[in-house]
Amino acid sequence: MFFTDWEGPWILTDFALELTMAVFNNERFFRNLSLYDDYLAYEVKKEGYEAGYTVKLLVPFIAAADITEARLANIAELTAKFVPDASEAMRRLQKMWKPVVISTSYRQYLEETASMIGVEGYLHGTDVSFDRIKISSELRSYLISTVDKIAGLKGEELFRFLDDLFSTPEIEEIVSSVRAVGAGEKAEILRCYCEEYSIEFPVAIGDSISDYKMFEVARKLGGVAVAFNGNEYALKHADIAIVSSTAMSEAAVVELLLRRGMVDSAIHSACAGLRETEIYIMSDSDYREVLEKSKRMRVRLRGFAGELG
Repeated sequence: MFFTDWEGPWILTDFALELTMAVFNNERFFRNLSLYDDYLAYEVKKEGYEAGYTVKLLVPFIAAADITEARLANIAELTAKFVPDASEAMRRLQKMWKPVVISTSYRQYLEETASMIGVEGYLHGTDVSFDRIKISSELRSYLISTVDKIAGLKGEELFRFLDDLFSTPEIEEIVSSVRAVGAGEKAEILRCYCEEYSIEFPVAIGDSISDYKMFEVARKLGGVAVAFNGNEYALKHADIAIVSSTAMSEAAVVELLLRRGMVDSAIHSACAGLRETEIYIMSDSDYREVLEKSKRMRVRLRGFAGELG
Protein backbone atom coordinates (compact mmCIF):
# COMPACT_ATOMS: atom_id res chain seq x y z
CA MET A 1 0.00 0.00 0.00
CA PHE A 2 0.86 3.66 -0.24
CA PHE A 3 -0.90 6.52 1.54
CA THR A 4 -1.86 9.77 -0.11
CA ASP A 5 -3.79 12.98 0.24
CA TRP A 6 -6.10 13.76 -2.68
CA GLU A 7 -6.43 17.52 -3.28
CA GLY A 8 -2.98 18.74 -4.28
CA PRO A 9 -1.11 15.51 -5.05
CA TRP A 10 -3.70 14.16 -7.52
CA ILE A 11 -6.43 16.70 -8.15
CA LEU A 12 -5.80 20.42 -8.49
CA THR A 13 -9.26 21.47 -7.36
CA ASP A 14 -9.97 22.56 -3.79
CA PHE A 15 -13.58 21.44 -3.69
CA ALA A 16 -14.52 23.41 -0.57
CA LEU A 17 -13.35 26.54 -2.41
CA GLU A 18 -15.17 25.59 -5.62
CA LEU A 19 -18.33 24.84 -3.65
CA THR A 20 -18.10 28.22 -1.94
CA MET A 21 -17.64 29.99 -5.27
CA ALA A 22 -20.55 28.11 -6.84
CA VAL A 23 -22.86 29.01 -3.97
CA PHE A 24 -21.68 32.42 -2.78
CA ASN A 25 -19.19 33.61 -5.42
CA ASN A 26 -17.06 35.00 -2.58
CA GLU A 27 -13.40 34.02 -2.60
CA ARG A 28 -12.50 36.24 0.36
CA PHE A 29 -15.11 34.54 2.55
CA PHE A 30 -13.48 31.15 1.94
CA ARG A 31 -9.97 32.55 2.36
CA ASN A 32 -10.96 33.87 5.79
CA LEU A 33 -12.50 30.55 6.87
CA SER A 34 -9.28 28.86 5.78
CA LEU A 35 -7.19 31.38 7.73
CA TYR A 36 -9.33 30.73 10.80
CA ASP A 37 -8.74 26.99 10.35
CA ASP A 38 -4.96 27.51 10.20
CA TYR A 39 -5.16 29.81 13.23
CA LEU A 40 -7.09 27.35 15.41
CA ALA A 41 -5.03 24.32 14.40
CA TYR A 42 -1.49 25.61 14.16
CA GLU A 43 -1.36 28.69 16.41
CA VAL A 44 -4.04 28.37 19.10
CA LYS A 45 -3.83 24.56 18.98
CA LYS A 46 -7.43 24.43 20.15
CA GLU A 47 -8.25 21.22 21.98
CA GLY A 48 -10.08 18.75 19.76
CA TYR A 49 -9.54 20.86 16.65
CA GLU A 50 -7.56 19.53 13.69
CA ALA A 51 -6.05 21.21 10.65
CA GLY A 52 -8.37 20.75 7.69
CA TYR A 53 -11.59 21.36 9.59
CA THR A 54 -12.47 24.17 7.18
CA VAL A 55 -14.74 21.52 5.67
CA LYS A 56 -16.64 21.44 8.96
CA LEU A 57 -16.79 25.21 9.33
CA LEU A 58 -18.25 25.57 5.85
CA VAL A 59 -21.12 23.12 6.35
CA PRO A 60 -23.61 25.45 8.14
CA PHE A 61 -23.28 28.03 5.37
CA ILE A 62 -23.74 25.48 2.58
CA ALA A 63 -26.71 23.97 4.42
CA ALA A 64 -28.21 27.46 4.79
CA ALA A 65 -28.01 27.82 1.01
CA ASP A 66 -30.06 24.61 0.67
CA ILE A 67 -27.49 22.68 -1.39
CA THR A 68 -28.60 19.08 -2.04
CA GLU A 69 -26.50 15.94 -2.45
CA ALA A 70 -27.36 15.90 -6.16
CA ARG A 71 -26.16 19.47 -6.59
CA LEU A 72 -22.98 18.63 -4.68
CA ALA A 73 -22.18 15.78 -7.08
CA ASN A 74 -22.91 18.01 -10.06
CA ILE A 75 -20.52 20.72 -8.84
CA ALA A 76 -17.88 18.06 -8.18
CA GLU A 77 -18.10 16.74 -11.73
CA LEU A 78 -18.06 20.20 -13.31
CA THR A 79 -15.09 21.56 -11.33
CA ALA A 80 -12.74 18.55 -11.27
CA LYS A 81 -9.30 19.33 -12.65
CA PHE A 82 -6.51 16.81 -12.20
CA VAL A 83 -2.75 17.07 -11.88
CA PRO A 84 -1.33 16.41 -15.38
CA ASP A 85 -0.84 12.67 -16.03
CA ALA A 86 -2.70 11.71 -12.83
CA SER A 87 -4.58 8.86 -14.48
CA GLU A 88 -1.44 7.35 -16.03
CA ALA A 89 0.51 7.73 -12.78
CA MET A 90 -2.22 6.05 -10.74
CA ARG A 91 -2.41 3.15 -13.21
CA ARG A 92 1.34 2.68 -12.94
CA LEU A 93 1.30 2.50 -9.15
CA GLN A 94 -1.79 0.29 -8.97
CA LYS A 95 -0.04 -2.44 -10.96
CA MET A 96 1.85 -3.27 -7.75
CA TRP A 97 0.32 -1.36 -4.85
CA LYS A 98 -3.07 -0.34 -3.51
CA PRO A 99 -3.67 3.35 -2.78
CA VAL A 100 -5.11 4.45 0.56
CA VAL A 101 -6.51 7.92 -0.16
CA ILE A 102 -6.97 9.97 3.02
CA SER A 103 -8.54 13.33 2.32
CA THR A 104 -10.22 16.19 4.17
CA SER A 105 -12.52 16.64 1.17
CA TYR A 106 -16.16 15.61 1.36
CA ARG A 107 -16.69 11.89 0.80
CA GLN A 108 -19.10 12.48 -2.10
CA TYR A 109 -16.49 14.55 -3.93
CA LEU A 110 -13.69 12.10 -3.22
CA GLU A 111 -15.67 9.13 -4.51
CA GLU A 112 -16.88 10.98 -7.63
CA THR A 113 -13.44 12.26 -8.66
CA ALA A 114 -11.42 9.18 -7.67
CA SER A 115 -13.55 7.12 -10.02
CA MET A 116 -12.68 9.51 -12.86
CA ILE A 117 -9.04 8.37 -12.88
CA GLY A 118 -9.69 4.76 -11.94
CA VAL A 119 -8.59 4.67 -8.32
CA GLU A 120 -9.00 1.12 -7.00
CA GLY A 121 -8.16 1.45 -3.35
CA TYR A 122 -9.46 2.62 -0.01
CA LEU A 123 -11.06 6.06 0.23
CA HIS A 124 -11.39 8.09 3.43
CA GLY A 125 -13.06 11.51 3.35
CA THR A 126 -15.19 13.85 5.43
CA ASP A 127 -18.65 12.38 5.98
CA VAL A 128 -21.65 14.73 5.91
CA SER A 129 -25.14 14.45 4.45
CA PHE A 130 -26.41 17.88 3.47
CA ASP A 131 -29.87 16.43 2.76
CA ARG A 132 -30.29 15.50 6.43
CA ILE A 133 -29.21 18.76 8.06
CA LYS A 134 -32.08 20.62 9.71
CA ILE A 135 -31.70 24.37 10.05
CA SER A 136 -34.16 27.00 11.26
CA SER A 137 -35.30 29.74 8.90
CA GLU A 138 -33.93 32.39 11.29
CA LEU A 139 -30.47 30.81 11.37
CA ARG A 140 -30.58 30.25 7.62
CA SER A 141 -31.12 33.98 7.01
CA TYR A 142 -28.51 34.96 9.57
CA LEU A 143 -25.80 32.73 8.12
CA ILE A 144 -26.39 33.95 4.59
CA SER A 145 -26.20 37.54 5.82
CA THR A 146 -22.83 36.97 7.53
CA VAL A 147 -20.99 35.72 4.42
CA ASP A 148 -20.08 39.18 3.14
CA LYS A 149 -19.31 40.40 6.67
CA ILE A 150 -16.86 37.55 7.27
CA ALA A 151 -15.24 38.31 3.92
CA GLY A 152 -14.58 41.89 5.03
CA LEU A 153 -12.99 41.17 8.42
CA LYS A 154 -9.27 40.84 9.19
CA GLY A 155 -6.97 39.64 11.95
CA GLU A 156 -8.20 39.54 15.54
CA GLU A 157 -11.56 41.03 14.56
CA LEU A 158 -12.14 38.13 12.18
CA PHE A 159 -11.09 35.52 14.73
CA ARG A 160 -13.26 37.01 17.51
CA PHE A 161 -16.32 37.17 15.25
CA LEU A 162 -15.91 33.55 14.15
CA ASP A 163 -15.27 32.42 17.72
CA ASP A 164 -18.64 33.89 18.69
CA LEU A 165 -20.45 32.58 15.62
CA PHE A 166 -19.27 28.98 16.00
CA SER A 167 -20.10 28.95 19.71
CA THR A 168 -23.79 29.50 18.85
CA PRO A 169 -25.55 26.27 20.01
CA GLU A 170 -27.39 25.51 16.76
CA ILE A 171 -24.29 26.15 14.63
CA GLU A 172 -22.10 24.23 17.05
CA GLU A 173 -24.46 21.25 16.78
CA ILE A 174 -24.29 21.25 12.97
CA VAL A 175 -20.50 21.51 12.92
CA SER A 176 -20.02 18.79 15.54
CA SER A 177 -22.21 16.41 13.52
CA VAL A 178 -19.73 16.42 10.63
CA ARG A 179 -17.29 13.51 10.79
CA ALA A 180 -14.28 15.23 9.31
CA VAL A 181 -10.93 13.78 8.28
CA GLY A 182 -8.49 16.42 9.51
CA ALA A 183 -4.79 16.19 10.32
CA GLY A 184 -5.28 13.99 13.39
CA GLU A 185 -7.70 11.64 11.67
CA LYS A 186 -5.34 11.26 8.71
CA ALA A 187 -2.55 10.25 11.05
CA GLU A 188 -4.74 7.75 12.90
CA ILE A 189 -6.02 6.15 9.68
CA LEU A 190 -2.45 5.62 8.47
CA ARG A 191 -1.46 4.18 11.86
CA CYS A 192 -4.39 1.73 11.84
CA TYR A 193 -3.56 0.42 8.35
CA CYS A 194 0.08 -0.07 9.31
CA GLU A 195 -0.91 -2.05 12.39
CA GLU A 196 -3.55 -4.15 10.62
CA TYR A 197 -1.39 -4.99 7.61
CA SER A 198 2.00 -5.01 9.37
CA ILE A 199 3.36 -2.25 7.12
CA GLU A 200 6.94 -1.48 8.17
CA PHE A 201 7.74 1.20 5.58
CA PRO A 202 4.73 3.46 5.05
CA VAL A 203 5.06 6.02 2.27
CA ALA A 204 2.79 9.05 2.72
CA ILE A 205 2.18 11.78 0.12
CA GLY A 206 0.75 15.19 1.01
CA ASP A 207 1.06 18.89 0.38
CA SER A 208 -0.41 21.02 3.17
CA ILE A 209 -1.17 21.63 6.84
CA SER A 210 -3.67 18.78 7.07
CA ASP A 211 -0.91 16.30 6.17
CA TYR A 212 1.76 17.16 8.72
CA LYS A 213 0.54 14.75 11.44
CA MET A 214 0.24 11.93 8.90
CA PHE A 215 3.82 12.71 7.87
CA GLU A 216 4.99 12.54 11.49
CA VAL A 217 3.35 9.16 12.08
CA ALA A 218 4.73 7.70 8.83
CA ARG A 219 8.23 8.73 9.87
CA LYS A 220 7.85 7.42 13.44
CA LEU A 221 6.77 4.06 12.03
CA GLY A 222 9.93 3.82 9.94
CA GLY A 223 8.54 5.18 6.70
CA VAL A 224 8.90 8.32 4.65
CA ALA A 225 6.94 11.55 4.10
CA VAL A 226 6.78 12.90 0.54
CA ALA A 227 5.64 16.48 -0.11
CA PHE A 228 4.31 17.08 -3.61
CA ASN A 229 4.48 20.80 -4.40
CA GLY A 230 4.11 21.29 -0.67
CA ASN A 231 3.65 24.49 1.27
CA GLU A 232 5.63 25.39 4.40
CA TYR A 233 3.52 23.19 6.70
CA ALA A 234 4.16 20.09 4.59
CA LEU A 235 7.83 20.75 3.83
CA LYS A 236 8.73 21.23 7.51
CA HIS A 237 7.66 17.64 8.16
CA ALA A 238 8.76 15.98 4.88
CA ASP A 239 11.70 13.73 4.10
CA ILE A 240 11.43 14.20 0.34
CA ALA A 241 10.09 17.12 -1.66
CA ILE A 242 8.86 16.78 -5.23
CA VAL A 243 8.55 19.98 -7.25
CA SER A 244 6.86 18.97 -10.47
CA SER A 245 4.16 19.67 -13.03
CA THR A 246 3.37 15.98 -13.56
CA ALA A 247 1.91 13.26 -11.36
CA MET A 248 4.31 10.80 -13.01
CA SER A 249 6.94 12.18 -10.64
CA GLU A 250 4.90 10.87 -7.70
CA ALA A 251 4.60 7.45 -9.34
CA ALA A 252 8.35 7.28 -9.98
CA VAL A 253 9.33 8.34 -6.46
CA VAL A 254 6.80 6.14 -4.65
CA GLU A 255 7.74 3.17 -6.84
CA LEU A 256 11.44 3.58 -6.05
CA LEU A 257 10.84 4.04 -2.33
CA LEU A 258 8.61 0.98 -2.02
CA ARG A 259 11.01 -1.19 -4.01
CA ARG A 260 14.12 -0.11 -2.07
CA GLY A 261 12.53 0.37 1.35
CA MET A 262 14.75 3.34 2.12
CA VAL A 263 15.65 6.90 1.19
CA ASP A 264 19.02 7.31 -0.51
CA SER A 265 20.73 9.29 -3.27
CA ALA A 266 19.11 7.09 -5.94
CA ILE A 267 15.96 9.15 -5.42
CA HIS A 268 17.50 11.97 -7.47
CA SER A 269 17.49 9.83 -10.61
CA ALA A 270 13.96 8.48 -10.10
CA CYS A 271 12.42 11.16 -12.28
CA ALA A 272 15.12 11.43 -14.92
CA GLY A 273 13.58 12.58 -18.17
CA LEU A 274 10.37 13.93 -16.66
CA ARG A 275 9.49 17.52 -17.54
CA GLU A 276 9.77 20.30 -14.98
CA THR A 277 10.63 17.99 -12.10
CA GLU A 278 13.08 18.35 -9.23
CA ILE A 279 13.53 15.98 -6.27
CA TYR A 280 15.00 17.01 -2.92
CA ILE A 281 16.05 15.10 0.18
CA MET A 282 15.10 17.74 2.73
CA SER A 283 17.86 16.93 5.23
CA ASP A 284 20.42 17.70 2.50
CA SER A 285 18.66 20.73 1.02
CA ASP A 286 18.20 24.42 1.65
CA TYR A 287 14.69 24.63 3.07
CA ARG A 288 14.05 28.18 1.88
CA GLU A 289 15.16 27.40 -1.66
CA VAL A 290 12.96 24.31 -1.86
CA LEU A 291 10.01 26.17 -0.34
CA GLU A 292 10.26 28.98 -2.87
CA LYS A 293 10.37 26.57 -5.83
CA SER A 294 7.62 24.40 -4.39
CA LYS A 295 5.27 27.31 -3.73
CA ARG A 296 5.82 28.71 -7.22
CA MET A 297 4.88 25.39 -8.82
CA ARG A 298 2.00 24.94 -6.39
CA VAL A 299 0.41 28.29 -7.27
CA ARG A 300 1.14 27.86 -10.96
CA LEU A 301 -0.78 24.57 -11.07
CA ARG A 302 -3.53 25.29 -8.56
CA GLY A 303 -3.96 29.08 -8.67
CA PHE A 304 -5.62 30.54 -5.58
CA ALA A 305 -6.18 27.05 -4.13
CA GLY A 306 -2.40 26.69 -3.98
CA GLU A 307 -2.13 29.68 -1.66
CA LEU A 308 -4.29 28.10 1.03
CA GLY A 309 -2.96 26.30 4.10
